Amino acid sequence: MSAYFPAFALVLSVLAPPAYAQSAHEVYGAACAEAIAPIPGFDCAEGVTVPITVDGVQITDRAPETCDRPGLLDNGPGSDGQCVPFSRILNLSTETAQVSVMCRQKRLRRADSTEFDEIDVIAHNPATGATCWFQAKGAEGAPVKGAAVPSPTDAGGADFWAPPEAVVADDCGSCHDNDPFMYSPFVGQVWGHVPTNPLGPYAHVDAGFGFADWPTHEMQLRDNTCLGCHRIGTGRLSPADRSAQKPGSCGQLASWMTGVPAPGSDEAAQSYPLSHAMPPYFGLSQEAWEEIYGASVAEVQSCCADPAQPFCNLREIRSYLEE
Repeated sequence: MSAYFPAFALVLSVLAPPAYAQSAHEVYGAACAEAIAPIPGFDCAEGVTVPITVDGVQITDRAPETCDRPGLLDNGPGSDGQCVPFSRILNLSTETAQVSVMCRQKRLRRADSTEFDEIDVIAHNPATGATCWFQAKGAEGAPVKGAAVPSPTDAGGADFWAPPEAVVADDCGSCHDNDPFMYSPFVGQVWGHVPTNPLGPYAHVDAGFGFADWPTHEMQLRDNTCLGCHRIGTGRLSPADRSAQKPGSCGQLASWMTGVPAPGSDEAAQSYPLSHAMPPYFGLSQEAWEEIYGASVAEVQSCCADPAQPFCNLREIRSYLEE
């Protein structure tokens, strides 16, 4: 019988299935787990609710057309606008990894609903700057389940999380061009639940999917008061790309934070001090704000329009990712 064993083994090798091929989600998830940390599964209900207020009064029974602090990320056609209650933010950070979850409501649902229109995860290694992005959306506008959400870095989550190519195409990095965790008046209401590292290293884990093409340049303006607490990115450097860029720190966001009304702004949001959200909780008059920050804002806006000007002093945001 032993004489036939080699032939038997040959037959088995021919009939054996091909080696297991990793999906794009598995490849990206494994790269992010190595560069940052494995991310656990979670439940959106464990997050803190981001309030929607009108004239300081929290609204829970409707999605008003305007509010004091509208969400700045466009909720898109078919949504209930920029003032939809019951989005949630969850902090999954550890001592060595910063992980923020946003369970986003774009349509009005009950406060205890386990369904959301979008779930986003940003994972960041503050020591190296390595940053990863995960997103889940329902098919054809259907909601996604926010209960027992699978780990985005685990192979078993491939059916839940969007493939990395789709996340790249959604272009989150054009908004987050200076920092993985960006302040807005909307998110700022629960800012204590968001990890921050505004001046630390920052770069995208690519794993061959195109995340490294997202913009990561900053301006280094001399004696500019706006740069004392955070960076300001330049968005896309080519004029053609900049003309179509999303509201990053050098796009519409720079204007919305310094007096230009954002979509969904009510009268309070369009009036000082809510109209000037940077710096948060400034506490002095609008005249004092103009005296301290007016010239610096003008410099930033000039560099946003033409970052090639020498005084803009562009540089790649530093990081310590291994090639």
